[in-house]
Amino acid sequence: MRKNGKYVGRSAPEIDIFEAQVDKGKGQISQSAQWAPFNAAYKWTQNSDTYKFYDNPEMETKFNPYEGGAYQQAISGVVYTNQSCYELTERCYAVYGFEYKPGFDEAYLTWINNDKRSWTIYGPGLQGDLLTEIGPRSISQEPMYIIANLGISPGFGHISEDLIFPTTMSIDWIRVYQPPGKKQISCDPKEFPTAQYIET
Repeated sequence: MRKNGKYVGRSAPEIDIFEAQVDKGKGQISQSAQWAPFNAAYKWTQNSDTYKFYDNPEMETKFNPYEGGAYQQAISGVVYTNQSCYELTERCYAVYGFEYKPGFDEAYLTWINNDKRSWTIYGPGLQGDLLTEIGPRSISQEPMYIIANLGISPGFGHISEDLIFPTTMSIDWIRVYQPPGKKQISCDPKEFPTAQYIET
């Protein structure tokens, strides 16, 4: 609740550094974030003030046609990866990640693919929606946790019968950086108290 007594949604945030798929025989990833509540028909404002695709021809960045489901809205870009960085190819390592500034108007979320910026969504893209009677959503202002796994789902894409098991996804390192003076590692920050909810 805000100091003025109004409520603010916590946006049910999820940020995916990548979810892997295959497109036209090439490795591709979806770099996305999910929010709730969501826009009518999952249509968010798309213009030069709300997102940016970076000039990386090898990535062929475009919007993911999947925009959400019953529980959350997905805002997602799909990009081609470094095709040499797969287990059955040259097995190199590629750098993936995201950088974000939490909040509303000045907020942003930028994804990294193969150590280059792939695309950014800016805070104004998450403005309110009169049709669904929701206010602006924020780029996550509360701590989240990291999950790294090799999950496979037919709900995300076709699973080839040619897959070789067991298989691995090798991770060389995971790093988290925070601006000086703005370090936050608690799951119960004063701006978004959570402990009492978790304990009940």
